[in-house]
Amino acid sequence: MKFILILFLTIWLAACSSAEKSEVIPDRFKDFMSTYFNGYDYEYEDISVRGNRNYGRQSALFTIKKTDLSQAEMSNIYKKLDDGGWRIVETNSKNYINFCYGDDSSLYILFPLKKNETTVSGSPINYEDMNAWNIFIYKSTTKIAKCNQDPNDFIDFTKL
Repeated sequence: MKFILILFLTIWLAACSSAEKSEVIPDRFKDFMSTYFNGYDYEYEDISVRGNRNYGRQSALFTIKKTDLSQAEMSNIYKKLDDGGWRIVETNSKNYINFCYGDDSSLYILFPLKKNETTVSGSPINYEDMNAWNIFIYKSTTKIAKCNQDPNDFIDFTKL
């Protein structure tokens, strides 16, 4: 009897320890996706910096297959984002756009066309899947510099 009990506990512990944990999407990101990308199948990846995970900073990457979401459909989503208070802070008008919401939320959307993509300013863009829209959302506990920039505050040194 003792042997059967030990065997049962061993099997039970092994089963529990090998069970995969499903990633839970934080509510703020789930709400965002249901508001703007409702009806599209997506993959979610938590890419928060592990040391900051419990301090309110969160980053997430959502990917939607290019075959499931056309560029025309994405243009309509851009309009919904604009109507929802997201404002464009950078775009190359081709396959990359960066939005801000308030001063602490940033959204990058990339439709990869080549292996090495860059922002308008030339910074490399890291992305996960060439065959999918890469939607990166960042929610900070502090102000994001790009979201607080006023284009009128910049000095054009070429005119001095």
